[in-house]
Amino acid sequence: MKIVYLDQLHWIEIAKCVNGKPAKDGTSEALEHMNILSNSGCAVFPLSISHYYETLKHSDPNRRQRLASVMRTLSQGFSVAALRNIVRHEVRSALVSILDLNNKKEEFQYLGKGFEHALGRYFNLKLVWPKPEHIPEYIRNKFENDIFSIIEATFLSGVLKSGEIEYLFTKVDLTSDNKFKDHLEEWKGCASTMTEAELKRRIYSITFKDILEPISEELVYLGVPLEKFMLLGEESFCRFLNMMPTRKVDMHLREQWARNGSLTPKQSDLNDWCYIGSAVCYSDFVITENQITDLLSRSQIYAPKVTSKLSDILNFNIA
Repeated sequence: MKIVYLDQLHWIEIAKCVNGKPAKDGTSEALEHMNILSNSGCAVFPLSISHYYETLKHSDPNRRQRLASVMRTLSQGFSVAALRNIVRHEVRSALVSILDLNNKKEEFQYLGKGFEHALGRYFNLKLVWPKPEHIPEYIRNKFENDIFSIIEATFLSGVLKSGEIEYLFTKVDLTSDNKFKDHLEEWKGCASTMTEAELKRRIYSITFKDILEPISEELVYLGVPLEKFMLLGEESFCRFLNMMPTRKVDMHLREQWARNGSLTPKQSDLNDWCYIGSAVCYSDFVITENQITDLLSRSQIYAPKVTSKLSDILNFNIA
């Protein structure tokens, strides 16, 4: 079963098509093919927590609900792991390798189900039946599935209905998105002011600082003193970062921005770096917007699995 990750723009395009609104050429054919792949079990189209956040940016509750309905139907409830869980897994695996520890390799589940997996937090929601022996199991199961389906729909749409009244979840805080956008504005084109060695060192330094917290936490988990890790030295730190797939993507994107002063930062760039960046590591095919497709396509590693055209799903090899 293949994992196909769509960014929010393409989910919106699909929702337009489903709801009879004007959509781009080829969207209808692509959607029909995606439904075939999904229903046959050949491919899944999971959501990330990024899709939940992006949906909350819309102020129109009806638009939120229409979009959420389409996303839930095609995704069939599948979701991908939260970025922090991905990074922690990569950090732990890289530490075990670089420090030559004897710890058993731990399994990591990128693909899962529901908003809990996407959020990376499990609430263990359960219904307590007063006298379960008086209610047939199939009725209990159906009722529980219906309740949890409503909960999933509510979290994805950000709309809670109570009778005729609709309550909207608060729009997401965009402070981090805007800060990252401002950072890219300063960073773009900076390669022209540095030597190749300086640029490489700067990129490694920024990437290393970004994951200091999970490094510290995983060292504690593994029972390794921080001093032992810090004695590895700069060359080993670079090897350490290159052992982590998502950090390699991050460094690739950072280098491309440093070399291209004409790029235009967007408010959605932080989400793209986080979730498109992890998707190209752990998914089989990624459909996203033009700019990040172009940047990722400059790597022979990522180019074969990323596109900006929804219609390219028609040529996707599911073998």
